[in-house]
Amino acid sequence: MLAGRMKLSHFVVLAVVVLGAGIFGLSRACKSSDDDLPAKPTTTTAAVPDKPALPPTPPTGQTPSSTPPTGPGDLAARSYDAEVIAWSKRSISGDKMKDATKGKPYKLNLYKDAGMTTVNRAKVDLNRNDKFDEKYTFETTKITLQRAPNDDEKYSETYHWNGGGWTKE
Repeated sequence: MLAGRMKLSHFVVLAVVVLGAGIFGLSRACKSSDDDLPAKPTTTTAAVPDKPALPPTPPTGQTPSSTPPTGPGDLAARSYDAEVIAWSKRSISGDKMKDATKGKPYKLNLYKDAGMTTVNRAKVDLNRNDKFDEKYTFETTKITLQRAPNDDEKYSETYHWNGGGWTKE
């Protein structure tokens, strides 16, 4: 006898249910990590997907570079820069989208000012403490990054995107 008076058939049914719940839980956990993968391109234009489907392209007049910046105070491209810059070519419904990166360790708010057809500003809160650490401004020929190194929303450092990293102003 297993576990007192439990019948073998009841034990097998219980084991199958627990095993099935475990498999279901793992499959759900794996699906949430699939959100990090690029979205499959679609041919319809009716709906705007939540995440950018294409890798970022530099603004007109800039060529991408695979070498990181080498000047004093310059910044190499960070893991989230590509995602933020990709939004500069996308539109959002309305003038603001809060937390476009739900489930990630950083929070991204997007802004589309009046008269603009695509996102032209973005703010990143790297540690989700509701104080934005970085502001991006997307213009036709340049991308500007302003940083608050003390996590206090006082943006004292300014950089420009050079196609492969950030050059200090």
